[in-house]
Amino acid sequence: PTVTYKLFVSGKSGVGKTALVAALAGTPVPPVHHETLGIEATTVYWPAKPRASGRPVIFQLHFWD
Repeated sequence: PTVTYKLFVSGKSGVGKTALVAALAGTPVPPVHHETLGIEATTVYWPAKPRASGRPVIFQLHFWD
């Protein structure tokens, strides 16, 4: 099964929000700070196997940065 979450990343400019999302997505972290204009959406698929059920679950994470 797939579980979907929308995560809104917010904070002051230049603190690393975009770098955090890039690292979680497995994409290169931007070497130079550029202000994100508007919203940048990134989707990450994160597989997990909860202990209780033992069945694999895929978390579909929609990051809004």
